[in-house]
Amino acid sequence: MARSKYISMDGKLVPYEDARIHVLSPAFKYGANVFEGLRAYWNADQGELYVFRMREHMVRLAQGMKIMRYKFDSSIEQWETWLLDMIRGNDHRTDCHLRFTAFVTGEGFMDAAEPIVFVASAEERPAKPLEQKVVKAQVAAWRRIDDNSMPPRVKTGANYSNARLGLLQARADGYNEAIFLTQAGKVAEGGGACLIMVRDGVPTTPMVTGGILESVTRASLLSLFQSKLGTKVVERDIDRTELYAADELFFCGSAYEITPVTSVDRLPVGTGEIGPVTKSLWKVFEDVVRGRDNSHPEWRVPVFGGRKS
Repeated sequence: MARSKYISMDGKLVPYEDARIHVLSPAFKYGANVFEGLRAYWNADQGELYVFRMREHMVRLAQGMKIMRYKFDSSIEQWETWLLDMIRGNDHRTDCHLRFTAFVTGEGFMDAAEPIVFVASAEERPAKPLEQKVVKAQVAAWRRIDDNSMPPRVKTGANYSNARLGLLQARADGYNEAIFLTQAGKVAEGGGACLIMVRDGVPTTPMVTGGILESVTRASLLSLFQSKLGTKVVERDIDRTELYAADELFFCGSAYEITPVTSVDRLPVGTGEIGPVTKSLWKVFEDVVRGRDNSHPEWRVPVFGGRKS
């Protein structure tokens, strides 16, 4: 993967090697950051790179910063401009995974809420076919944090220590990914992605009040299920054993996009292969995010205005 030349810090393009924060900052000491992971998709025929649902991600960032009691003077519109300027400054013309992060800097203690530095970065990440994204999952022994401890709906770096524990254990045990249960023992999500199950032909997913991130990708897929596949997704509690009885299972999120899960705890999901619903949804999703399907134009923000060079 090609390294970006520039990272944006408060709207200023900084050489990659010079984009730094101090080791004594709350961001480093306490994981005091709120961030967004976004995707941008390249359409070679149109000569255009589309950022997927940028506004929704920035709104979620603002909500997360409010919950975490961060004070800031800049606006969502400024953040969007900084992100787009960073992409253009690097002249990225392939699929990218983007991050937009608000760090608590300075050298304050845990109660420090300012100053905040906003950082936009990109990693070129060419598309993979669905068949190369297949994973095998383990139900984690570690339980998912809940809203009265560390709110999972907020993308704050500190939350990901919980995810990391489950993920490292899964990989030590020979799996690719972890699936977390809530404190009540119901299915929550993966370490870095939400989860959708197809059982008896019905797509089903945990509720947003079930210890999960309020995922923009998940919300998009729920919409596409209904508008493109003619199927309504059921949102409800899911038992652990339903994962073993499922026909299909996949993770979803900005980083994971749609990632098929073909076994859980060494039991095959359905036939143990990528299922037909997952394949159909992936095709629909790919066409929409790249602008090959003209529906949902409000989800795509063009970066270059159709210039091919």
